[in-house]
Amino acid sequence: MKGIDYTSLFKDADFLQTPKGLLIGILVLAVLWLLMRLAERIAAGSVGQLIRALRRPLIVSLAVAVIADWVLSLFARNVQFLTDAQVAKGTTSFMLVVFGRAVMVAGLRAIHSKAFNRWMQKEIDDDRERIMLIALLDRLFSIGVVFLIFSAIMLALGVSPTAVGAVLGGAGIGIGFGTQQVSQNFLSGLMLFFNRPFAEGDWINLSNYSGTVERIGWYHTRIRTFDRRPLFIPNSVFATTPIENPGRMYNRRIKVEISLRYEDINRINRITADVKTMLQNHSEIDQQQSILVNFNEWDSSSINMLVYCFTKTTVWSDWLDIQQDIFLRIADIVSGAGADFAFPSTTLYPSSSVNPRHPLFDQKASVPKDSD
Repeated sequence: MKGIDYTSLFKDADFLQTPKGLLIGILVLAVLWLLMRLAERIAAGSVGQLIRALRRPLIVSLAVAVIADWVLSLFARNVQFLTDAQVAKGTTSFMLVVFGRAVMVAGLRAIHSKAFNRWMQKEIDDDRERIMLIALLDRLFSIGVVFLIFSAIMLALGVSPTAVGAVLGGAGIGIGFGTQQVSQNFLSGLMLFFNRPFAEGDWINLSNYSGTVERIGWYHTRIRTFDRRPLFIPNSVFATTPIENPGRMYNRRIKVEISLRYEDINRINRITADVKTMLQNHSEIDQQQSILVNFNEWDSSSINMLVYCFTKTTVWSDWLDIQQDIFLRIADIVSGAGADFAFPSTTLYPSSSVNPRHPLFDQKASVPKDSD
């Protein structure tokens, strides 16, 4: 592939590097700014907001590029060891950097604009998942622009496309081996965005960690533990550790064993039936799920009744209120049946085989006197 003719490129751009060309370039930018401002007012809704997001970074960056190109060319005319091709390479590289910066700023503003967010709301209802997807698009867009601008600058400096591809491939392999842990955390972070096992704001449980997700970063995820301390977990941990997400549960479960006295064995049938009827008529209990109330265990000092059901709500504070109400209703049912709750106790029965005339039971038995 033939290289770029920088001499002709310099001659084509030579007009913009003169005072007259600089003035015309600034006038063209002013006209472009006015046209974009007019289009912004005419366009309605998301199109107008997109133009507004693009206008300022694009115009400012192009203006900086034109002025910097003119200053650099003016400096080059007074430096003898710089050739026209070198000046063209330098100015082209600088303009690519400025243009890439403009594209990145404009793109990020568009991604985080209200118009784009409203459009995303039509596709994704969950606010937390939508925020995660926007953050993922932010990262992918930034990485893509950086790689494209870097490749364009390498080509502008005269490097062949084959060499650019080899450099990027070799750099990727070298970075992957040299920063294996960093790469693993970064890729794991991307997988969190694609798989979405949890989102920002979710409460998650791992083997050794528990808390609310505050931010999913490039390298680590920050969660806030229940004692209000920040905890930073490398993203690679989530690739090998099971994750429990209680925030996405369908119901909350109430499972408890209630201990009654052994003398209430004749009342257990009535109590279990009344408790089950109460749960079946409770407005906060999900009737589509299992409701179990059974005498299920002979314990050392009690007979135990299993109560098993699910609430409709998944909010922990509401679940606690519902569970408390159910427990108090069960207490009323037990009391109304003439029964009572058991507590750990021990009953001693004297054996009939003991001789009542044994010295231990003989009050007149002699007590050995002290040797003193």
